[in-house]
Amino acid sequence: MMKQFCIILAIVLGLNSCTDLIDVQPENATTYTNYFQTRQDAEALLTELLLRLRNGESNRLGLGLIIDEDSRYQSMRNMATGLTADGSSVYRLIYQASLIIENAHRFQIPEEELKPYLLQAYFANAVGYWRLARDYGEMVILRSTTDFTPLAKSSQKELLDEAEKWALKAMDLPVYDELAGLDGPIIKNYGSKGAAAALLAHLYAWRASVANEPEYWAKAEEYCTMIIDQKVGSYQLAINPESVVLDVMKGNNRENIWELENNAQESRYLTNNFVGFPIITSSGYAPVGGYSYGCKIHKTTVNNMYSRNDQRREAYFYGLDADFLYLKNVNGNIVADTSRKDGDNIVKSYDNKTIKQAFIYKFRYPYFHVTDNTPEPQYRGLNQNEIVWRLGGIYLLRAECRARQNKPDAVDDLNLIRRRAYGNMTASGGIVDAAKESEYAYPCAEDVEKGLANNIQLAIFREREKELFQENHRFYDIVRNGYCFLHDKDSYDYIRKELPAAFSYLTDKDIEDGALFSEVSSNFFTNNDLMRQNLFWNRYNQ
Repeated sequence: MMKQFCIILAIVLGLNSCTDLIDVQPENATTYTNYFQTRQDAEALLTELLLRLRNGESNRLGLGLIIDEDSRYQSMRNMATGLTADGSSVYRLIYQASLIIENAHRFQIPEEELKPYLLQAYFANAVGYWRLARDYGEMVILRSTTDFTPLAKSSQKELLDEAEKWALKAMDLPVYDELAGLDGPIIKNYGSKGAAAALLAHLYAWRASVANEPEYWAKAEEYCTMIIDQKVGSYQLAINPESVVLDVMKGNNRENIWELENNAQESRYLTNNFVGFPIITSSGYAPVGGYSYGCKIHKTTVNNMYSRNDQRREAYFYGLDADFLYLKNVNGNIVADTSRKDGDNIVKSYDNKTIKQAFIYKFRYPYFHVTDNTPEPQYRGLNQNEIVWRLGGIYLLRAECRARQNKPDAVDDLNLIRRRAYGNMTASGGIVDAAKESEYAYPCAEDVEKGLANNIQLAIFREREKELFQENHRFYDIVRNGYCFLHDKDSYDYIRKELPAAFSYLTDKDIEDGALFSEVSSNFFTNNDLMRQNLFWNRYNQ
């Protein structure tokens, strides 16, 4: 029965496999309901759920990246493809969560033992429908795990309602430090009260702007404040940008609200495409002539983004101001350096003044695989977690919410993140040197120079792109801010000015018809004659 059920589901939703679910109960079980009985059954379902949660989060990263030379994402960035999101992975997640929720009454375990699994399923469902609303605008809301009749797409408002419903239920989760009742170690893949609050904060901000319901800016601010005031968990900003890189981006840090455990050998990150020298010093990643750099950002771009005294400039990028880059042999290992001294075993030197490329230094934990057949270790992926939401981003999201409501205290959150960036923040968020505050506090001289002094909303956007560089936020930040231009022509046109050049040709109608949302891929039309293509992509593909 279960195998037949999985085959049907695979046809309708395009699932790859249900083999993990088949083994929930012994093979001599005779009915579908036998698979939902014990705590071990619930644990098996939750394990599968956590695997599903990791998928579908980073697939649109290439759209918002700041890139000067691009050979990897050109098709996507030129709108030559339908900007397709990984909808199949999202539906696998929703289906897995729904299995737990719909069959909760079948488990023969006490309600209190089952509750932690249900709460995780609520959070996963919220994440799933949030991703559909964010990436597709309109998509199908599943009736149940056993109803496979054709379904028409629901509106973005209905998807956001569905995500909100499950996220509010997930607010009954404990704070992360108090998660209990689950077998095995507690990791930040799990939903928590703080993660649910962060989801609601982003959902309400999206609703306020993209769905043009500005009353939700206050709700988004409210949930940001819950996180900042530690009402939904104990979160704390790292002390400086170097700590962000070494500790926060590694994972399992107090600044992180929700993150996805990463197995380096899976090479899941799209950020893998940008990791090279000096993290990897093997021949294919050399500063000059390396074949690995399909996407490059130039030093001039970095220097335009970050001022000289912004410590993120040094933490996120390597050797920008160095005259030479060196490869040294240190005890048989090849390492990078920007200086040399007597006795150094220099393998290779490069004149950095002639190199246009800036080398990204934000992701510093590579995984190497060594075999008998390879003369040097082979890079296989990043040995660090994928940080979805962290406290630094929440401060800047609250600043955005407050600015949209014309609240003067928006500047406080902006200045706090700048304070850390300039190395002027105490452990409690206070000021180390009051005289230094004028160097960066909004509106500083640089804000005047860059035309930001009278546009705090744009200043916050610029701060988010600097702080959250390559953390998969910029595209969604552009969309969220850009929709305001459709309703207020006096605002900044983020979509046409901040996205790749192909997007500058979009009309207002193109955007309203879904040009920034994903094209519905062909597998969603199988056995569903009620499915319809996104209006823009239907017109574009004709």
